[in-house]
Amino acid sequence: MTTLIAPKACQTMTDLRAQIDAIDVELINLLATRSLYIDRAVDLKKIEGLPARTTDRVAEVLDKVGSTASEKGLDPDLARKLWAELIEWSIRREISELGE
Repeated sequence: MTTLIAPKACQTMTDLRAQIDAIDVELINLLATRSLYIDRAVDLKKIEGLPARTTDRVAEVLDKVGSTASEKGLDPDLARKLWAELIEWSIRREISELGE
């Protein structure tokens, strides 16, 4: 990740926006990497005979995300909403590949 300037050290909106843009790039990089793991999940689910949607796992991930967000000072409802969308996208991708 790019070395960031602390938010309080940003002296102008230009400085601040540059930091946000750098964070956005890192978030995209992490999401792209996560999608590679979703691709591998498809392979493993085929081998193990698992469905795309595993309700218990979805709940587990959302609980972890909510807890982690709280620990980091981020609104857990926001984190859960973002991850719910990410999970649904991943499941749709898996369903397409698994032919469910």
